[in-house]
Amino acid sequence: MIRNPRTTCTFFLLGLLAVFTGCEQSQSKLASASPTPTATPAATPTAAASPEAASNELKTARSGLQYQDLEIGVGQKPLFMQEVRVAYVGKFQDGHVFDKGLTDFRGGKGEMLKGFEQGIFGGSGIEPMRVGGKRKLIIPPQLGYGDKPYGTIPANSTLTFEVELLRVNSKVF
Repeated sequence: MIRNPRTTCTFFLLGLLAVFTGCEQSQSKLASASPTPTATPAATPTAAASPEAASNELKTARSGLQYQDLEIGVGQKPLFMQEVRVAYVGKFQDGHVFDKGLTDFRGGKGEMLKGFEQGIFGGSGIEPMRVGGKRKLIIPPQLGYGDKPYGTIPANSTLTFEVELLRVNSKVF
């Protein structure tokens, strides 16, 4: 059966008109309806719940090293066997400074105290520092010089260091 194109077009246009008329009525009904209340949004986390804010507490790693992020850096994290530059101040528990300065060393080679290296490169549940970060490290004797005196540092000394990670050399090895 061959249909007349005019008739088909007429039915099509009438159908579209009916659809649009129905949609207009539905939209006007929706616009006049009163809004239904929505659920109260869940509480948003506070600044104290963010990792940056919580990181200012003194924490103790499994190894016994205590550390506190004084300032969280935004630069790169060092990998073991990368060379870093660190500014540091070493103090006895009474606050007396026994050493301070800048040092360059390669992580994972045993060039520094175990607690010093762990506090910068991470390990035992400690996140590595980032360039620009400052951290306080309280190093127990077993991660420091142990039961032997070293220069002006008595045996079995707990040492406190404030360190700032200044640079990470991009080369590994």
